[in-house]
Order: sequence, then C-alpha cells, then structure tokens
Amino acid sequence: MFGEDHVQNIKIIPLFNSTVSRRIKDMSIDIEATINERIKKGPFFSIQVDESTDVSDLSILLVIARYLNVNELEENLLLCCSLTQIVTVEDLFNATQGYFCENEMDWAKCCGVCTDGGKSMSGCYKGLRGRIKIVAPHITWSHCCIHRQSLTAKPLPDSLKEVLNQSNQSCKFH
Repeated sequence: MFGEDHVQNIKIIPLFNSTVSRRIKDMSIDIEATINERIKKGPFFSIQVDESTDVSDLSILLVIARYLNVNELEENLLLCCSLTQIVTVEDLFNATQGYFCENEMDWAKCCGVCTDGGKSMSGCYKGLRGRIKIVAPHITWSHCCIHRQSLTAKPLPDSLKEVLNQSNQSCKFH
C-alpha cells in the first residue's frame, strides 16, 4: 500500500511476542501512578468497596476512589485484586490497607467509605466498616446504591410495580 521503502522500514522494527503485553502493562502502571498522585495531592478522597465473585467463582475485591483533581470530581478504579476462596473481613481490610501502605496513601485524607449492606461490609463492629474505623475513626460510612440501580434495570413484577407506584404517590403528598 505504501511501497517497498515503507515495508523495509517496518521490517527493521523489532517486535517480540511480549512487546504488546509489555506496553499494555507499562501504560497501566503509568495510569495507576497518575491516579495515586492525584489522590495524594488532593485535600481528601473517598472509596467505594465491593467484594464480588466472578464467573469462575473467584472472589474479587474492587475499590473505586473519588477525589478532586483541579477542582473537578473524578472517579477511578483504584484496586482490583483476587482473594482466597473463603474471604474474611480481615482479608478485605488487609488487601485495602496493603494497597494504601504500598502506595503511601493516608487514611487521614479518606473522608468516606461506601459499601453494600452485607454484614461483612457494613458491620460497625465486626465488618469492614468497623475495621476501617479502628485506623480512621473520622471516616463516615454510606450505603452503596449499586444494587438498587441493578434492580431498576430489571423488569419489575406487576405486584411490586404497583406497591412502588403507590409509595411514590404518597411521597408526593407529604
């Protein structure tokens, strides 16, 4: 398409099997470093923590960070790691704490934690919420609305739809 000269120039570029995967890894390391620097430079940040299971029944810990970057709120995936088959609150906390330590992130700048309503997450004494409160007592906790969003994306049975419509109308009058 471009001629023989260009073909010869392209042939001299060394490409190994691992070149693309190495470059992808380098880019992801750079993106992670940029996000971590933005979080550290900002006045505060918050995290949303969720433990889920993938299709191969492997537990995954997801931590999403919200932070200010040049006076604009940004949201990025901070941590995604696989965990052991049986996940405890200590596993969740240690994975998060380990990432914070490794990347020199300060719990003092974390102003909020958002989790789902499961006991392992939201328990104020034995859950992740309680475990984080030990190292950062100032943090506020909120309930995640992801599951409600998931519910609204599904078709509702008529009986549930009727109840929700009635409660919505009664809220309008009060």
